[in-house]
Amino acid sequence: TGRECDVMIKEFDGSLKMAEELLLIDSESFRDIPYTPDMLCEKIRKNNCYKVFIYYEENIPVAYLGLLYVSNLHYDGMWVDLIAVRKKFQNRGIGKILLKYAEEKAKESSLEVLTGLVKSDNISSLSMFKNSDFKYDDVGFKLFIKDIKKK
Repeated sequence: TGRECDVMIKEFDGSLKMAEELLLIDSESFRDIPYTPDMLCEKIRKNNCYKVFIYYEENIPVAYLGLLYVSNLHYDGMWVDLIAVRKKFQNRGIGKILLKYAEEKAKESSLEVLTGLVKSDNISSLSMFKNSDFKYDDVGFKLFIKDIKKK
């Protein structure tokens, strides 16, 4: 676009302010975080393997990135859990910036693999991952989900 702006990415610090910013981004993107700011802080705080980063432009919360660090017998890597961008900021390459940031975080941690899980109807995210040299696996793995919450 040619315009310069002050861009910054900050790791979630456990504050209510940042939780409210995450919920604002969610409310203008996926709308799938069912928590109050207090509950969200607690949920993120208790999971040492999960990190959230907020992308700001001119101190305005624009997008967030969720990363899950996973290490087990057959996988030593990081999952890109979610990249959410507020509607009015979409289609400006912010998701790609956050995906590149995830790559840098994985390299900093000497991880071997970066994995992304994308819903099959999320065309823009599918494109972003494919255009960022991620390999698509429609043969080797199938995702199974079982809802085990008490009704």
